[in-house]
Amino acid sequence: MKAQLLMLSAAGLLFAASASHAATSDSERYAHWAQSRADALLRERGVDLRSTSASVEATIGPDGHLTGTHVIRSSGSRETDAAMTQTLRDVLFARAPLGLVNGAVTLNLHGGAVETATR
Repeated sequence: MKAQLLMLSAAGLLFAASASHAATSDSERYAHWAQSRADALLRERGVDLRSTSASVEATIGPDGHLTGTHVIRSSGSRETDAAMTQTLRDVLFARAPLGLVNGAVTLNLHGGAVETATR
């Protein structure tokens, strides 16, 4: 009987652990939202997502506010680089990532894929 209870308890713990592991974290939800929002804004601004490759980074100060942006890898077009920079600013202004202070957010565009990353 005790062995059966222990096995049921262990199974319950494994189930709870796998359920909590499967839950989407706040950072994953934010990344998904930011990517979707950036994709929509870039399309609205006329950026050709399929043929453009570029990266823009925004730095976040110790107080959690945006302190600057810069192009890491240019698309070769000033207009596209400016659209990407403004898109990243707009995404961060609309909803800054929780808990990100003294770090950076990067917006990458490559072959139709829009990605955001934090550090």
